[in-house]
Amino acid sequence: APKLDKLQFSVLALGDSSYDEFCQTGYELDSRLAELGANRLSEVVACDIDYADDAADWQDNVLDLLKPVDGSSLNNQSGLVSSITDEATSQSYNEQNPYPAEVLETLVLTDDGSDKNVMHLELSLEDSGLHYGPGDIVSIASPNDEDLVNSIIQDLGLGAETEITLKKHNLSLKQALVNKCELSHVTRKQLQTYSELRSDNELLSQARDKSQLLDEIYSADILDVLQLWPVELTAQQLVDWLRPLSARQYSIASSEAASSEEIHILVKQVQYEYRGRLHGGVCSTHLALAESGDQLGVSIKANPNFKLPENPETKVIMIGAGTGVAPFRSFLFERESQGLVGNSWLFFGEQRFQTDFLYQTEWQQFLKSGVLEKMDVAFSRDQAKKIYVQQRIVEQAESVYAWLESGAHIYVCGDMNHMAKDVHQALIEVIEQQSDRSLEQASDWLDQLITDKRYQRDIY
Repeated sequence: APKLDKLQFSVLALGDSSYDEFCQTGYELDSRLAELGANRLSEVVACDIDYADDAADWQDNVLDLLKPVDGSSLNNQSGLVSSITDEATSQSYNEQNPYPAEVLETLVLTDDGSDKNVMHLELSLEDSGLHYGPGDIVSIASPNDEDLVNSIIQDLGLGAETEITLKKHNLSLKQALVNKCELSHVTRKQLQTYSELRSDNELLSQARDKSQLLDEIYSADILDVLQLWPVELTAQQLVDWLRPLSARQYSIASSEAASSEEIHILVKQVQYEYRGRLHGGVCSTHLALAESGDQLGVSIKANPNFKLPENPETKVIMIGAGTGVAPFRSFLFERESQGLVGNSWLFFGEQRFQTDFLYQTEWQQFLKSGVLEKMDVAFSRDQAKKIYVQQRIVEQAESVYAWLESGAHIYVCGDMNHMAKDVHQALIEVIEQQSDRSLEQASDWLDQLITDKRYQRDIY
């Protein structure tokens, strides 16, 4: 790299503190620019998911540092600077200012006897000015459960109305815990910070070891941490330690062309027992209690890497398990609105045919009309030996490969750690089996499909 001694720079790093290497790319870029001789105007500003205020402050500071010698403002010099907060202000509604969407209808799609509660919700976007396309994502703002908030305040012996400061705003402790702070999950980085607050070297050692505290990382909420390792905290120390509460994101299950001024979502209610107490997902619990006429704060997030092919005649293979089928409902309603038939194949997996066949009637209607050409299903618990969608893909290897050879696009939506990995391996197996490629060549060919945007994944 060349010497950059004439460059002035400042790095704004955007990240999510739930990841171990929070904003690490920003820090490495800052370090490398300095190594090459560039002049650092200010230290790295590392933004968490509630980035807007910190980004605006960083921008104001940099603009002030870069004022021309004549004293004029860079903001007034056309073309020299664009606002870092453009993304947050380009729409009337965003995650910082969600649209209050009215709940039109809620339906439970799973039947009695199912191990889960899966809900279909229809929300109104009338007069919002919000628009979306197939494959896009909706963000829903939800408060924390008040019982959990009250238990945390009581456990620490704090006052609910104690005033704290959060992002330069003064509010009560209870207001902060209900609306601003993440309480349902704890990160390894948080446990490290917490161990320092306790002066607990043993906990610090465990928190740094990724093979330790697995149950706590995956199952514990903030109340569990406070009860497992008691410590005295002030109200301000508590909120300073907590991560910001983020809106929850869901794949949109509707097509704007088919359901004008509406948005549909598919949600599984998250509930599990841990340490003798029922734990619940922040948003899914809130949605499970939603009734017609209620309002939910929503915003739209574009998802450009999960889009239908530009050529409507291109074949599409859609692979989803559980609520991962949501965007494919959007895809098929979109194709139906365009008058398209055929060239579509859906693989769907769930636990039981009788209780968990989400949107069964709609898939049957799409098959009858020809909008959906083929459908293969896998219900894992309906037989002694479990069957999953990846096995159905291998069973249909010859046809799947023929579709790929003809230019088909593949879409996978669902669990990142299990389903998506297993489907990826199944696709490699199909390519190796049906062509003269080695295992390595089959993997490379599939990677090329990703590069060509013929293989797109929306996984979580």
